[in-house]
Amino acid sequence: MKKILLAALLSGFSCLAHAVHYDVMLGTSHGAVAGSQITVDFYGDFDLAGKLPIDSASGHKLFPGYFDDLEGGPRATDDPGFQAFAGTFKYGEEVHFRALGQLNYWSPESQSWGVAGNNANITLYGGIPVDAWLNYMLNPGNATYAAQYQYYANGTVFGGNGVSGPVTALIDGAGSNGSFHSHLDWKVSDAAAAGVYMLTLQVWSPTLENGVQKYLDSDPFHVVFKTAGISQAQFDQAFDQRIAVAVPEPESYALLLLGFAVVGLSARRRKALI
Repeated sequence: MKKILLAALLSGFSCLAHAVHYDVMLGTSHGAVAGSQITVDFYGDFDLAGKLPIDSASGHKLFPGYFDDLEGGPRATDDPGFQAFAGTFKYGEEVHFRALGQLNYWSPESQSWGVAGNNANITLYGGIPVDAWLNYMLNPGNATYAAQYQYYANGTVFGGNGVSGPVTALIDGAGSNGSFHSHLDWKVSDAAAAGVYMLTLQVWSPTLENGVQKYLDSDPFHVVFKTAGISQAQFDQAFDQRIAVAVPEPESYALLLLGFAVVGLSARRRKALI
């Protein structure tokens, strides 16, 4: 049954994509101790024990998002969110995102992926540093403080030429039980053509222990967004083009190796007879 479900996911994600909502679930490889790596996994409406879409080009996990969802309207959304369960981090430890690479675009006309055009960008609004917020609130007429505040308030912008604005910003800090659940705001530019967009993120923590960064950065991951103006079937097609072919399970490898051995033995026998 598990094989059937996995095959259905990898070959026919279209039947599930519209109903799917994944948050980016953050964990730590060895607990909230120095040297643990921050991990990224799926958490939401649909799960197959972590066996979910992986990008065939980069090997990174893929999270779907919808700019035309009911919560955000045609140009904005607050999904996917980020969450960590109790005990993942220590109280007060912060996690931040880091923006990587460039914005990619799937065109409904060419039905293929490429780099996003100059008029298209996606903005992610992370937290504003406390000092920048306080300085601005206490001194609203100070041009330097106003510029520092506005730099973060304008968000991190992903475009075809790379990232502008703050490359990294706060996602959230862990509560008393070491958990959090945060939904940041995303927005696609008004001039962006209808289609599917993909950006890349990484999660890290500025927490120090003995003067050294406590946690190793997470692996990068992708978020793939559908805009208004294209059908669900088109989004599914674009998403499916990113998904890697399923890796054969161990028993499949064993059968394959056995087949090679039989072929090799037959060849040697034929050569001996000649």
